[in-house]
Amino acid sequence: MNKKRIEELTREFLGEIGLDPKSEELKKTPERVASLFEEIFSGIKKEPKKGINVYKTDVKNEIVLLKNIPFFSFCEHHILPFFGKVHIAYIPKNGIITGFSSFVSIVKIISRRLQLQERLTDEIADTVADILKPEGVIVVIEARHLCIEMKGEKPSSTEVMTFSVRGTMEEPSLKERVISLIKA
Repeated sequence: MNKKRIEELTREFLGEIGLDPKSEELKKTPERVASLFEEIFSGIKKEPKKGINVYKTDVKNEIVLLKNIPFFSFCEHHILPFFGKVHIAYIPKNGIITGFSSFVSIVKIISRRLQLQERLTDEIADTVADILKPEGVIVVIEARHLCIEMKGEKPSSTEVMTFSVRGTMEEPSLKERVISLIKA
């Protein structure tokens, strides 16, 4: 990322909306914006599978569920944040698992890009499926979008839920079981 160019563009943007980027209050804003964007969009060039270690264990093929992984991302339509929680459930195959923090890393890397919630959900599910080759995986994302909340005359607290299901998790009884566990 070219931080100096982001600073220039931020100064220009501030001027275009009628503010004085040289004012005492705003003169450091371009630098702060560039630094923040570097962190916010840190997943753009990262490969979420890199650095994820898998382990062969004697675990049985039961559901593993990670609930309430916090995330934020930016909507590619309005470049405004959306945020919420990710739930990931999978059924290990042949005892292949990974550490729980690996799932948090996957979510963080994939969400630190301009995204659509639907694509974010699919990318997380596909990444988990590619790494672990489980019998099945389901990813559920619950999120609030500032582009929805800030538009219109009345604030909205609309929550968007997206689901991506792979493998045996497509079986209705398994899917229902996972969703009930998420709600518990």
